[in-house]
Amino acid sequence: MGKNYMPEVAKMLGVEIGEEFDILYKDGTATEIGPFKFTNETILDCDGDELQCWRLCCLLTGEYTLQKRPWRPKEGGWFYHIYGNGGGVTAKFFNFNNVYDLALLNMGNCFPTKEAAKAAVLEMLEKFEEIKKGVRE
Repeated sequence: MGKNYMPEVAKMLGVEIGEEFDILYKDGTATEIGPFKFTNETILDCDGDELQCWRLCCLLTGEYTLQKRPWRPKEGGWFYHIYGNGGGVTAKFFNFNNVYDLALLNMGNCFPTKEAAKAAVLEMLEKFEEIKKGVRE
């Protein structure tokens, strides 16, 4: 049996195994059956079906492009967010019905790593100040 190149192909295209992405046509619109994700053996569409080989060929030849989906915390998973004073904190994302979690997600205050949260402190503090302006008027 030959070597399986799927992990290398995923890395070459800029995604990790299991990371969701969309496939874009030449005009920049997304295909109708995304998101997709690589496994160690294949590429799956949103229904868990294997991707048709011609789509992979179009990705490899540059006819289609791949666009990563923004990171989102998973229900029950851990993430980092920034407090109003600029301090970072880790928290558990309970679910998509929790108003507090949804508010953090909506304002872009959910980060996969401590480093990503630290890098966003200034941006988040600016957002907080904009929100405060509306409250103080």
